[in-house]
Amino acid sequence: MPRKKEITETSAATETATATAVAEPAPAAETQEGQEPAKNWGPAYKAIFTCPSKGFEMGEDRRFKQRLFKFVEKPEEHVLEALKQHGFTYRASEKAWTVSATAENRVLTDRLAQEFAGVEQGIGR
Repeated sequence: MPRKKEITETSAATETATATAVAEPAPAAETQEGQEPAKNWGPAYKAIFTCPSKGFEMGEDRRFKQRLFKFVEKPEEHVLEALKQHGFTYRASEKAWTVSATAENRVLTDRLAQEFAGVEQGIGR
């Protein structure tokens, strides 16, 4: 069985100095030479379609990679049924109906937003 290491005054002082040096973080404002400051990419949420007359907004949250519908008041039953039928889930913290932002869901949410707003789609579309 190995013997325990005896602690002397100099080794204890060295361990304390090392622990203190490690515990102190570098100042955040200083950047080292050759490093660029962190980039500000802008807000993660972007509204894509708004309809103040019907009281809703459709947008995309890039941080969570979701498309979402936000309503001012509780939507009508046919709107709720359409959202549930297409796999949307309600997030109470965001007060929004969300679905993952895939290519198919982007087309779907664009179509649903126009449908909820009552916009007629032309034949050429």
